[in-house]
Amino acid sequence: MRQEGPAGPAGPVGPITGEGFRQWSDRMRDVEELIEDPEWRAEAARIRDRVRGAREEVRRHSRDPDWNKLQNLVTRPINELRQKIAEELARRESPDSLVPIDRDPVPPQYAEGVRRYYERLSALQRPANDPTRTPKPASDNEPPTTDPQK
Repeated sequence: MRQEGPAGPAGPVGPITGEGFRQWSDRMRDVEELIEDPEWRAEAARIRDRVRGAREEVRRHSRDPDWNKLQNLVTRPINELRQKIAEELARRESPDSLVPIDRDPVPPQYAEGVRRYYERLSALQRPANDPTRTPKPASDNEPPTTDPQK
């Protein structure tokens, strides 16, 4: 949304406070048209409407928008929508890919841990001769083995 704050070196930037709203809105409308899920399409339209409303407020009152409010009304929803779309594309491109079954967003405080978990999980599923594979962690329940056959 905001690239360098409410005003960059050459003045306001971004579709809310500066130029580029029409192009942004057109791209967002294109996204809406490509989305098959009616709920997701409606969410994209709501996000576009919120940005339009915020832009009108900025122009009407000649002051910076409430960035914290926009974070909740625009940035988070658009990131969640982007994540849903990315998961759906991954699911369609590779039916064997690991995509979370539920559609609930991961709370921000857990996002990094979840990302690392899926990275480790995918690394364990790589072939044994793959140099990017990480070794399987030893289980707390299994005693260390000295048998070279294992």
